[in-house]
Amino acid sequence: MNEDGAQIQSDGAQPRAIGSIVRSRYRILGVVGRGGLGVVYRVADTLYSSNNVYALKELSDQSPGARKQFALESRWLQELDHTSIPKVRESFEWDDRVYLVMDFVEGENLEQRLRRAGRPLPEEQALRWMLPICDALQYLHTRTPPLLHRDVKPANIIVTPSGHPVLVDFGIAKAHLPGMNQTVTFVRKAGTEGYAPPEQYAATGLTGPWSDVYALGATLYQLLTLHVPMTAVERITGLAPMPRPRAINPAITPLTDAAIMRALELKPANRYQSVTEFAAQMMEALQQGRFANSNPGAASYGGGVGQQPNSWPPLAPQTPARLPDAPASPSGVNRASGLPPLGAPLPNNLPAAQGGMAPGPFAAAQGGMAPAHAAPASATATTSAPRLAPTAPTLSRLANLPAGAGKRAGALLGEAKTRRRGPPLAALISILVVLMVVVGVIMAVSYQNLLPPDRSTPQATVNGYFHALEQQNANLAWQYVSASRNDPSSQSAFAASLSADDAQYGKVLSFTITQQETDSAGHSTATVNVSRANAPNAPITYIVSVTQYDGSNWLIDSASSQ
Repeated sequence: MNEDGAQIQSDGAQPRAIGSIVRSRYRILGVVGRGGLGVVYRVADTLYSSNNVYALKELSDQSPGARKQFALESRWLQELDHTSIPKVRESFEWDDRVYLVMDFVEGENLEQRLRRAGRPLPEEQALRWMLPICDALQYLHTRTPPLLHRDVKPANIIVTPSGHPVLVDFGIAKAHLPGMNQTVTFVRKAGTEGYAPPEQYAATGLTGPWSDVYALGATLYQLLTLHVPMTAVERITGLAPMPRPRAINPAITPLTDAAIMRALELKPANRYQSVTEFAAQMMEALQQGRFANSNPGAASYGGGVGQQPNSWPPLAPQTPARLPDAPASPSGVNRASGLPPLGAPLPNNLPAAQGGMAPGPFAAAQGGMAPAHAAPASATATTSAPRLAPTAPTLSRLANLPAGAGKRAGALLGEAKTRRRGPPLAALISILVVLMVVVGVIMAVSYQNLLPPDRSTPQATVNGYFHALEQQNANLAWQYVSASRNDPSSQSAFAASLSADDAQYGKVLSFTITQQETDSAGHSTATVNVSRANAPNAPITYIVSVTQYDGSNWLIDSASSQ
């Protein structure tokens, strides 16, 4: 049950009773959130001081796989130490369940703030809150192993009463192992629609820091427009173009508008490749300071209410989550995140943010931990022109029909009744299934063109290059060669040479890497046997030279036949 005594319906084990003590130390004060994976409690530490309030996460799924993932999550999160990330204190097993203890974050999340204000945040305010979140993400991305959050959104950013933003809900974070295309995922889901990039929708999607950049862009889009961006599926299938932020809120500066749209590029290679790049654009916008000083719909820094312009449609009303008051929780110490300019305090002469309590670090979305007290949003009433029913023949008209027209009259009546009823439910379901299949096929085909080329290892680069030759895709093959970096103007000559090879030797049918040697200086040599159409039974041996660039990408310098 929740703190008001109401029963919470969900799968899995029932939450522990309010007032019970876990591990002879943590007294349960209330249920913050609950989902299929477990329960998050607000607890007081009775061992040291009842004023020490924490969030206690209890895992309900006791399967070996879930326990293993929970252990990995606990180990990685306990190593984090950043002022914009809740500090994980300890993990333990008690009464056949496993637990994670972390700081309880007091404040109001940005989604609640938007709904309370009913209008977009002022641009300067939104940017100042986003910069510490960028710093926190850069800190995660530079850990060993690197960590991706994968569910950045306004609901997962809590602003404390002192005005400090904190990134919460690491329930679907994952370790990102560059070069191996391997991940350890805490919870198998793609994030939240509207904020999740297309690569998170596929099990084999190549995710990286650019994936969190997309979610950051979507979050800033909503903060400044009140609208959640179109989902990646809708954008890929081209159902409708996504409006630019300035088309919704003309008060947004062109620099911020351009930065958001670049962060929301569907192709990962077209986005900012790190949050530091995105943050640099935000900082430039702040330094220019060309914000609209008289924004009639902008809330004050403390969430004051002004007149709402007609161009910003209000959100459906929602009752903010109500949680009991609690003392401020301890904070971690910020470590270097690789983003020095963001680590320093930003100038701020505005009053501090205010608000009520918000769900703790694992307040969830879409199948994760759902806030226990959040009231559902009421539907916004919509009106439309009444639909006119088909006109059926009247009795007086039927009485005047000529002889022998009775059957035709009956047919007219039957046709009219059929039109009134509309298509049968089975037909509607069949149409819906067909549409879903079509969208799925389009999504699968389009997604392949969105993935950045995997050039994280010498073998991945050589494989990708020859696969592109198999497909006779010169544009893709170009992305694997160093000339694409060192001499972009030579792309047309490169494509012409591939066409000439295909004309002389036939297209590439198959290939096998027989040897790959890599030294410590960032150089690698591969021996590849290639079968071509003009002589399929007489493979040609190629010696491929590969060099590492930027400490991450491996590119082909030369590929010569013997």
